[in-house]
Amino acid sequence: MWALLNSDEDTIVEIIDNPKPMTISGIQHPRGIFNLWTVAERKAVGIVPITTTGSHLDPTYYTEVDESYAIAEDKASVVRTIGTKAADKVLATVKSQQVSHAKVMCNNVLALTDWYIVRKAEASTAIPAKITALRTATRTVYAAAKSAINGAANVGALATVNKTTAGATASISVDGTASGVVSTSNNTITKNGHGFVDDESIRYDDGQGDADNPIKGLVSNQQYYVHSATTNTFKLSLTPSTFGDEAIISLTGVADAGDAHVFSSMGILSIVKNWPNATDLAYKL
Repeated sequence: MWALLNSDEDTIVEIIDNPKPMTISGIQHPRGIFNLWTVAERKAVGIVPITTTGSHLDPTYYTEVDESYAIAEDKASVVRTIGTKAADKVLATVKSQQVSHAKVMCNNVLALTDWYIVRKAEASTAIPAKITALRTATRTVYAAAKSAINGAANVGALATVNKTTAGATASISVDGTASGVVSTSNNTITKNGHGFVDDESIRYDDGQGDADNPIKGLVSNQQYYVHSATTNTFKLSLTPSTFGDEAIISLTGVADAGDAHVFSSMGILSIVKNWPNATDLAYKL
């Protein structure tokens, strides 16, 4: 964005959102001045860049007012100040929109496997168990999302329902070859003060590159969810509790190599936005 100042550089004549031809002091300039001229060349004809302070409010929940523009003291730019909150959007309206969106998401996920249902009806071919599980989980998520949306007391709470919460720990590294770290009897990973919590989404990397030596029972570069977390240990599941089918993964052995197996947090995903997928390990045929 740019601003056109008057010849005295004390008044904003125009806010320019996108490059366009300009007539300035009777001289016609092509739109190319915005990407071909230098900053100094544009300033010479009164065009300066706009910088922005502040952050926009999410228009899903709030209405902004009082956006303002002011010429910087050195006349080299115009400062745009983001508006403040005028009012919350109508809670019932936003809820209705989000429930409708969740319904569309549910239908879209189910539609991808509807042909299994048709085939069953027409040819009596059994529906794979993983497909049934996927469809059940999808309906479970829709019910939970709808409940969470409708249960929000105000738009601030509704915004929180839709946000992914950052984990307390960005990542941890463990020796995947150590039996004191990988417990096949308890299916736990041990890391003192790991910071992960139940249902936190994490990505596992065996740290071996193309050598591919994961902890047995896991797949490197795959997403998992924390299950049964304690201060110093955690278990893993292919799905979160919000899918309704979480199950502890059986760790069948330590890794063959690697003292730096990494578990990286992807945060606690919003129930409204985290949907089952046919490519998830839990449902992939």
